[in-house]
Amino acid sequence: MKFTTVFLIVLVAMSALAAVTEAVRVPPCDEVCNRIPRERDECCRAHGHSGYSSCSRGMYCY
Repeated sequence: MKFTTVFLIVLVAMSALAAVTEAVRVPPCDEVCNRIPRERDECCRAHGHSGYSSCSRGMYCY
């Protein structure tokens, strides 16, 4: 019973963190959308974000 409660609390906490991390558009990185994922991540990190999220109508980083 105790393990289940702890597991559920951890699961809820992880879900909350995932919901808070929102992707934002980073126009300077638009030119790297056609490159490999590692280069996209590097551009996002260079502009103060954790990594690349998507390239739908522009570069989005999280």
